Amino acid sequence: MNSTPIHATDEIVIPHPTTKVWPVLVDFAGYPRWWPKSLGIRLLSGGAGLLGTEVELSPLGGQPFRCRVERVDVLKCIQLRYVGEFVNGVGEWRLEPLEQETRVVYRLEVEVRGWLVVLLGKVLNLARIHSWFMRSVLHNLDNVLERTEKPAKRSQ
Repeated sequence: MNSTPIHATDEIVIPHPTTKVWPVLVDFAGYPRWWPKSLGIRLLSGGAGLLGTEVELSPLGGQPFRCRVERVDVLKCIQLRYVGEFVNGVGEWRLEPLEQETRVVYRLEVEVRGWLVVLLGKVLNLARIHSWFMRSVLHNLDNVLERTEKPAKRSQ
């Protein structure tokens, strides 16, 4: 069966140190709160540690697929393995400290299979479509960090 590569790198600089960003990235159960609903993300399994944690994405109009955490470098990197009949490859969250800010980078290197996606890959830039979704994810990550940093209003 034919396959189509998708390679994309997306990033954002967030005005928070890595120690604030990291807990949000490793809280896979919390992803549905800040990932676009159109990506349909849900936690399938978690454990005492991050390794082996598995999530499923069910993008609107697309085939569901899974990602499993296969490597962790605390406060620096989470490497994911995309597994399944439809998509295989790696994704990686990388945090780079910049004084009191953090550059958050998501890198994707996968092969997708199926006659429809191969056909679409000939007329559409699939990496650009992935980046369009990731810009929303990264923007939402920034927003969720802003909300957690603001002090709660006191009731009078």
